[in-house]
Amino acid sequence: MSLSPIILITGANRGLGFATVQALATKAPEAIICLGSRSMSTGNEAVQELRQAGVTSNIEVIALDVTEDRSIRSAAELLRQKYGKLDVLINNAAVAGNPKPDLSDFRDVYSTVFNTNITSVGCVTSFFMPLLSASSHPRVINVSSARASVALQTSGKLPPTASIPYSISKTGLNILTLEMAKLHENVRFYCASPGHCRTAFNNYRGKKDPADGVKVIVELAVSEHGQYEPGFWEFEGDAMSQVAW
Repeated sequence: MSLSPIILITGANRGLGFATVQALATKAPEAIICLGSRSMSTGNEAVQELRQAGVTSNIEVIALDVTEDRSIRSAAELLRQKYGKLDVLINNAAVAGNPKPDLSDFRDVYSTVFNTNITSVGCVTSFFMPLLSASSHPRVINVSSARASVALQTSGKLPPTASIPYSISKTGLNILTLEMAKLHENVRFYCASPGHCRTAFNNYRGKKDPADGVKVIVELAVSEHGQYEPGFWEFEGDAMSQVAW
């Protein structure tokens, strides 16, 4: 079993996942960072970009399509054989979308978003649970959104969303996180709200730099055990704070 912390980030070849890997390489240079990507080629391209940016940390590309059970099983078996544990699982992979005006794909869009953002997170976490249980201080960090907060949704402070299926899925993700935490009391479960970041996910319309957005994810991943209680967190200004459920 590896003595170094093992951290896996899903959907890490671009966007917030990529920014998370880059930030973790600085904040946790002793860690083995597993960059989850649907294909090895795009994952390797991401690593090359990180190397060109000066990142020298131990980064391993893991082929992982969160919507395919066979891929999840293979990734979990690979980590079991190589490291025997998983210390931090960061469920970042997600999709968004909207039905066409004629509603011909309404069910398909909602099903795809819910499957990727909720069902697949539950599936990945469950398949990796034996490896998480082998860690002394296991953590699961689910990348959520302020859109998931029922308190904020009912406060009138949020403008209309760009994707209703996405917003609903993140609320579902939060509930999934709370329910899984009850079943696995040995694992610390967190939801993280990065904020509206400029990535290809939203055609770079976000107001926040991804490097700032991932601060909450990285802080939850590398902080001392017990420093942050399980909950829904954000990093604003220079401090961590909890988001109302």
